[in-house]
Amino acid sequence: MKKLRNSLRYRLFFWYILSLLFLGFFIVLTVHIYKLPYSNTLLAIVFLILSMVGFIIIYRFTKSLILLTSQIKLISSKNLENRITTSQGKDEISELSITFNELLDRLDKAFKRERQFIGDVAHELKTPLSTLKSSFEVTLQKERSNEEYKRIIKDSINETDKLTKTLKDVLDLAWTEVPNESQKEIFDLSEMMNEMIEIGQKLALKKQIKIIYSIAPNIKMKGFRDRLGRAILNIIDNAIKYTSNNGKVHIALLKEQNNALITIKDSGQGIEEAELSHIFDRFYRGSKTNKIFGAGLGLAIAKATIEVHRGAIQVKSKLNYGSTFTIALPLT
Repeated sequence: MKKLRNSLRYRLFFWYILSLLFLGFFIVLTVHIYKLPYSNTLLAIVFLILSMVGFIIIYRFTKSLILLTSQIKLISSKNLENRITTSQGKDEISELSITFNELLDRLDKAFKRERQFIGDVAHELKTPLSTLKSSFEVTLQKERSNEEYKRIIKDSINETDKLTKTLKDVLDLAWTEVPNESQKEIFDLSEMMNEMIEIGQKLALKKQIKIIYSIAPNIKMKGFRDRLGRAILNIIDNAIKYTSNNGKVHIALLKEQNNALITIKDSGQGIEEAELSHIFDRFYRGSKTNKIFGAGLGLAIAKATIEVHRGAIQVKSKLNYGSTFTIALPLT
């Protein structure tokens, strides 16, 4: 009720009804009951007073709107830290100011995040490009044997592969921001998980890591099959990368009420507690990842893709005892 009394709509409506009632009562009292000789003059004075009160109310209302509009016009992408300070009340104008400030907060965070993202991409691309340029410059300084040229070309191909993978990861991450909902399809999640396990087994051969799996059959969901498959494969690939030779990776899929639950558990080196809250950040590389190639985008892409499917991902880890990733995907 207090919020209603603070409403501009309520105050204008209250003034309108009160004015009509007062004006009607005044006409009946002065013209019909007492029949005052100056009733027309008094009526004109009352009408003028009510008009002035209405003008003041409307003027204050429009003044707040004009001030709000003038402040909004001054805000651009260069000064998103500015905020609207026109109204301190609890009416609709104040709520509009608060809502607009909240929008500016979200936009400011988004712009800062994107600027950071662009800076991180530039940094990740700069190193392999500089390496390529330097190797070519050194190569041209003198004549070399065919074997040396082959080695330099091979190193250049490796750097190009790094560039290609980083750019592919950036494109995948960009896709998660604006997915095409019309491309969603109903697919067999159980079948897709079996395919990811087959790929994981091939990746694990070199390190002789055993993949232990349990996949519930005939679990179907609607989404982006290929994208989700790559996201889950990213996590499986990470589990294999950070598990020592002859280790184990457990993969499971089960249905729990209206959700599909995927768990990927490894017996690897684990993640330090201080790093757990950052592993899904873009370009974040943990303290134990220096010897493993990557731009730090795999888990960020996986999390964003899972969230596109309205799912959630959690991780539990203990140093030197491995990590467990749990993914929940709604089936309805």
